[in-house]
Amino acid sequence: MDRATMQAIARRAGMSKRTLYDIFPSRTALLRGYLDTVADQFIRPLSAADAALPIAERLDGLFSRRPRHQGYGLPLEILRAFIAQVPSAPEIGHDLVDKLMRRDLRIVVGELERGVAREEVVMADTEAAAALLLDMLRPWPMESLLDPERLATPEGFARRRRLAIEVFLNGVAVCR
Repeated sequence: MDRATMQAIARRAGMSKRTLYDIFPSRTALLRGYLDTVADQFIRPLSAADAALPIAERLDGLFSRRPRHQGYGLPLEILRAFIAQVPSAPEIGHDLVDKLMRRDLRIVVGELERGVAREEVVMADTEAAAALLLDMLRPWPMESLLDPERLATPEGFARRRRLAIEVFLNGVAVCR
C-alpha cells in the first residue's frame, strides 16, 4: 500500500491527482469510499421468491449469489491495504468491521430468524448462531495473507460453503 500513492492511483484510474483529491481528500477517504461501494456487493437479502425456499437452500443462495474473493469479502490486496492502514488510521478497521462484517451478520441473523419463525430450526440466540456460521464459511485469512498461493479457488470455496451449511444445520435442531 505504501507504493499505492494518490499519484499512482490517479494514474491507474486515468485521472489527474488533483481530480482524485477533489473526490477523495486522502487515501483513507479513498479506502472508505471503496468500502461504501463494495459493502452490498456480496451478501444481500434474498428476493421474495428465494425467501420462500427451505432454509438450506436460502442459506446456500445467500452465500453463493455473488461469490466472494476467495471467501474473504475483499480482494486479498485490498485486505492487506486495510490491515496496513489500521495502525495509523484505526477508523479504517472499524469501518471494515461495521460496514461489511456487521452487515453480513445482520442479513444472516434475518434468515435464521425467518427459519425459527417458520419452525425450520430451533435456536435461542440467532446472532451467535449467525456469527458461528459466518466463521465456518470464511477461510482463515492468515495463510493466504502470508502465502498468496494458498488462496481458495472458487470451487474450493463452494465446497466449503456447502459443508459449512450442512454441518451448521446438522448442529442445530432442525424441525422436520
